[in-house]
Amino acid sequence: MKLDKESLKLALIFKGAIVKRLLAGMLVLTSITFVLVYLHNNNAEEYKKLNMTISGALPGYMGAALGLLLVFRNSTAYDKWWEARKEVGALVNTARNLAITLNGLLPFNTPERKDVSHLLICFTFSLKAHLRDQVEKTSLDILSEEDRVLVENAKHRPVVIANIMTNKIENVWKRKLITDIQQSLLIEKIHGLVDILGKCERIKNTPIPMAYMYLLKFLINLYVIILPFSLVDEIGWLCIPLVILLYYILMSIVITAEEIEEPFGYDLNDLEMDKIALNIKNNIEEIVTHD
Repeated sequence: MKLDKESLKLALIFKGAIVKRLLAGMLVLTSITFVLVYLHNNNAEEYKKLNMTISGALPGYMGAALGLLLVFRNSTAYDKWWEARKEVGALVNTARNLAITLNGLLPFNTPERKDVSHLLICFTFSLKAHLRDQVEKTSLDILSEEDRVLVENAKHRPVVIANIMTNKIENVWKRKLITDIQQSLLIEKIHGLVDILGKCERIKNTPIPMAYMYLLKFLINLYVIILPFSLVDEIGWLCIPLVILLYYILMSIVITAEEIEEPFGYDLNDLEMDKIALNIKNNIEEIVTHD
């Protein structure tokens, strides 16, 4: 029941946000349609001279084309969101696997055991901040002084953190505290984190072409403006609510697509990166034991 209430609350907030974004367009469209219906119903001379009624075939063809474009637009945006969700899920699994491997292979009395586990936590939070074009500061407090200075001075913090983790594993291997195979297993997990980082960057840095988005919005506005001219003879004043409803539905699909195609931000439909990063931190702290 709690989940249902929360979902309903989020849905209402999202709908309210859409209405605010579309309010200006809805008012303009209402004004245009009102003037058209008024002139038509009053048999105004301006309406007769301009002969503004058009065949219903044109909006029908445009509606079919718009439907195909909207399906493609929404599908493309959802593909980006879903790919991002899979990579974030892979981040959770890889971080847990690295923590388990670290806990099982590194000797308990080595300082690298604690350092690498803290660096792994820091990597997760730094990756989240990096994908949001922010700078992570809070999680750096758990690092050793030497590691914290290196990370703070880095231009690309997640990559530098991964490099520090690799160097620490190499140091343990050089002291012959782990075997070649154990060293390879740990390094492989760190490389997996870097692979996930690169894939998330690709998702973030590959937007839908702006020309395509503007064209779709232009066609939607053109469609809802033309539509009343083909319906005014048949439904009269009902043109106004019908056109507003169609405009809201079509533009809502576009706005939803715009929101989910950038899945690492703070919008309602974005991935819960803060919660995911905190869960990874709690998992690592529970898995890796040290003084």
